[in-house]
Amino acid sequence: MRTGKAVLGILVLVGMLAGCATTTVREARILTGQVTNESGAPVAGNPVLLVARSLDLSAVRMQYDERGRREVQTITDAQGRYRIELVPASLGNNFFLFFYDASRFDRIKYQRPDPLDVTARLRRDGTTIVNPVLRFHPGWSEVERQIAFYGAESARGQILRRHGLPEKREVSAGPGDETESWWYTADGVTYWFSGPALIRSSTFPSIPGSLPPR
Repeated sequence: MRTGKAVLGILVLVGMLAGCATTTVREARILTGQVTNESGAPVAGNPVLLVARSLDLSAVRMQYDERGRREVQTITDAQGRYRIELVPASLGNNFFLFFYDASRFDRIKYQRPDPLDVTARLRRDGTTIVNPVLRFHPGWSEVERQIAFYGAESARGQILRRHGLPEKREVSAGPGDETESWWYTADGVTYWFSGPALIRSSTFPSIPGSLPPR
């Protein structure tokens, strides 16, 4: 009798865990909202990524195994708005919403936002509204100041907008000339300048976890 109760208890627990982390919805759902920044301005062209995973709960190990994943991508319009329409069951049973990706997210201006688990909301609501607010990167104000100093169209200004503040700057004086180098070890590139002109660049394997810019 005790064994039967124990098995029943395990089955109930497995069912509860499976229900908490996953959902099977065969009706259409809508994910929508507006992405703004801390100043309240809409963020146009920001990536929006829905990651749908197919999870199975192992009753033996009491943990989820991922059988596969699919992604749905879009970008925000000029007003920072986005819309994703989906049938959850056709994609998976566990859903996370991301407002960044590796290529289009403006990592120089904004901090990477945390992903949001929308599984329960897709189970409950026909329309899920998520209005994220992007926080400015701690170094953005200094990047803006230096871009204004050098000029947005200058070589230094464009490099600052692409990579942010360099992790290391070096100045070497030659005969009648002074050369400055900017190192971006996390991005794997170095730039050399002579006066206002960019004279050359060099790439190398990136070094993850390099020191913060100074």
